Amino acid sequence: MTTLVLASAITAPAMATGYKGNWHNGCGNDGNTGDGCNAADYFADDLMYSLASDGISNAVVDGVTINASAYSDTAASTKYSSGNYVYKDENVEAATLQNYGDGYGVINADEGTSSPAHSADNQEIIKSYWWSSTKYVETDFDYVLISFDEEVNVTGATFSWLWKETDTQVSVAALSDTSMLTSGVNTWGDIAGDALAVGSFDVLNCDDTDLAEISGLDNVYSQYWIIGAYNTVFGDIGYDMFDDGFKLASVGFNKKPGEEPPTTQVTEPGTFAMLFMGGALAMWRRRRSA
Repeated sequence: MTTLVLASAITAPAMATGYKGNWHNGCGNDGNTGDGCNAADYFADDLMYSLASDGISNAVVDGVTINASAYSDTAASTKYSSGNYVYKDENVEAATLQNYGDGYGVINADEGTSSPAHSADNQEIIKSYWWSSTKYVETDFDYVLISFDEEVNVTGATFSWLWKETDTQVSVAALSDTSMLTSGVNTWGDIAGDALAVGSFDVLNCDDTDLAEISGLDNVYSQYWIIGAYNTVFGDIGYDMFDDGFKLASVGFNKKPGEEPPTTQVTEPGTFAMLFMGGALAMWRRRRSA
């Protein structure tokens, strides 16, 4: 169930409970193979921002200027323990948005360029040392920020590469601004709690490309949208985390409908006004001829 509230009364982000299944019959019925579904059909009425062809700096699509950047939770951390495992609940900071031809991945401060680390991923890395029984666990979640110069509704995304072809999920949020992303002191949980809207979605392997349909947020418009590896703080749709990774190829969006300017009804002059104007004109003519 999707809960949407008026912007003036927002106390919690609008929640899309996620998307598991078909957006039409025959799409994604068999292990997410998506037989019969085409992303081109799904986006037929939408504007498309292609990171590869449009670029990630001051791209312009139908008059909308767009920039893309990356973030991950690799900043100063608060550690907590569970048995012999030490986990890091880390703060979000800027990461590197890396071009791989047809799509973009994310490389954060804790990882290199191996697979799936070179993608926008949530891979769980366990580091152990021979002199200690303690195991250190890093679970970084990579996200791509798409910034528009006007409020838009993001309708979906396509991917040029998936870590797990038939088992990938993504999480999405619409933000009111980017201050919590850039502060260096907030976790993904903090950011999700402050968002305008959040949701998690399954990725379908359609006939033409891999597609995530962002459903349930049709009435949410924002300048700032993030999309990244599945994180249940943005919505739990029943899948496991730590096995998702993708390279982002494109994002579909719609502009916010403009308000029609008010029309002023102009009434025809009344009979008295017409007579007055006629009399004034006759008087002006007599004065001119005198």
